[in-house]
Amino acid sequence: MSPIPPDQELVRPTGSRSTRFVALDGLRGLAAVIVVAYHVVLGSAWGDAYLAALAGARDSPGPVRLLADTPLKYALMGPEAVVVFFVLSGFVLVLPMLQGRALDLWSYYPRRILRLWLPSAGAMAFAIIVILLGHQKPETAPSEWARAFSFATLTPSQIVDSFFLITGSTQVNNPLWSLRWELLFSLMLPVAFLAVARITRGHWWWMIGCGAATAIGTVLGVQALIYGPMFLAGCVAAVMWTSRTPPRGAAAPWLLTVAGIVAIGVPDLVRVILPDLLPAGARGALQGFVTLGAALMVRGLASPSGLARLLGTAPFRFLGRISFSLYLVHMPILLGSLHVAPGTPHRALLIAVPVAFVVAWLFTLFVEEPSARLARAVGRRASEQVRALRQASAGVQDK
Repeated sequence: MSPIPPDQELVRPTGSRSTRFVALDGLRGLAAVIVVAYHVVLGSAWGDAYLAALAGARDSPGPVRLLADTPLKYALMGPEAVVVFFVLSGFVLVLPMLQGRALDLWSYYPRRILRLWLPSAGAMAFAIIVILLGHQKPETAPSEWARAFSFATLTPSQIVDSFFLITGSTQVNNPLWSLRWELLFSLMLPVAFLAVARITRGHWWWMIGCGAATAIGTVLGVQALIYGPMFLAGCVAAVMWTSRTPPRGAAAPWLLTVAGIVAIGVPDLVRVILPDLLPAGARGALQGFVTLGAALMVRGLASPSGLARLLGTAPFRFLGRISFSLYLVHMPILLGSLHVAPGTPHRALLIAVPVAFVVAWLFTLFVEEPSARLARAVGRRASEQVRALRQASAGVQDK
């Protein structure tokens, strides 16, 4: 998932509950920053060695080992941050219905589709412009990752194909791959609600089952079975929140959050400390801990705690506000900087990071937030049109 802010018409907690989800906005912002940091390392001259270290290489340079094999790795958990985005989507999308709000599908579907596609199309157009104006030379990029997503030119078919969110290629702006699953999740929301609405007990087993499903999907290489349970885990977390599932008490949010952080780190812990514990083909099963950990963390931060208050402070709220835009635009800026200054990649990336934040803020103001307002207006209009047609039809039948 990409870090999409919750639609105000989908999640609008009332009364004393309204402050409880500010921390999730902060979590979304922090996760987006982690994705940026991850891509900075992959695009740097250390990128190849870093990926090799994650694959088990033991001859990596000292700085790379420090980033890959110590708790500093948490600051670079880009793929894990995307799991958090997916879980957050499941939580915020299903929660209003669990609280009793009816879902108007005639309003929801056009609103949600436009909410995802319009900013994505804007970000893809931005990436295309950066590529066409940047005169990129893939062979000069400092890492294999940077070479894979650099383009000397783009064909018309590549450009057109990039704007098809579900079926098109996202190589021009790679982070948009997660928007494909986000849109599919959104389309399946009624099914997800029906799947979790009647859960009255065994919540923890449901959450563990979501992690197990991700583990199986990773081993089998079935993407729908990898990502679908992440969204469902967020839905289960929402059920747990509405039912006030134990544990209770002031320490419970801390325990859940810390347990989630620890669970997310299990695959790396095993890689570093017990590299021979599992055969190569079974190591993907550890990704189930990431799904479980992300769901625990979201559930924990949805309740009041000192950490939730920290993530609800103004800096994190700002990061949450620009998180979607930052996720959408940062990669073209990072890669573009490498081709502007190919001889000094680390200096180029250092300059590109603050530029990415500034562009993300502008993108938020002039693309993403106007797109959200337009999506809501279209959704309301679609619902009103359907209501008018029904009334007209009922009038004709009465006659």
